[in-house]
Amino acid sequence: MNRLRCALMVIPTAVLITAGTATVASATTGTPSGAPPSSATCVSTTGAKACFAAYGDRVWVKDTKANGESVAGTIKSKLPAHWGRECFNDRGEEGGWVMCNFNVPENQKGELWAVSNPFIGSQAYTDIWTSDFV
Repeated sequence: MNRLRCALMVIPTAVLITAGTATVASATTGTPSGAPPSSATCVSTTGAKACFAAYGDRVWVKDTKANGESVAGTIKSKLPAHWGRECFNDRGEEGGWVMCNFNVPENQKGELWAVSNPFIGSQAYTDIWTSDFV
């Protein structure tokens, strides 16, 4: 009985610890658009290019390799902020750019990722700021 009581006390504690470290994330499929503005910060990897414009919190993603795999552009915070947004492009290399319009906290340091074949493909990142003044 003592072991059962101890085990039952550990579960709520683990849930509280996990809940306190959760990342607020959202993902969406981008809408077709033109190329990002020249002022956008961009990063490329084999098969994917992603760009971020702080004004409007917009992410553009382009598939750069005809391989049948989707690509993604991800922005996420550096610790301790815990937020992330992901924009998918499944239109293929001939499909051009897609754009996602997100709402992220201002004046925070983050990372912009370009990912080919999300979760298992090539990826690269660069640092960003979520405000257009620094």
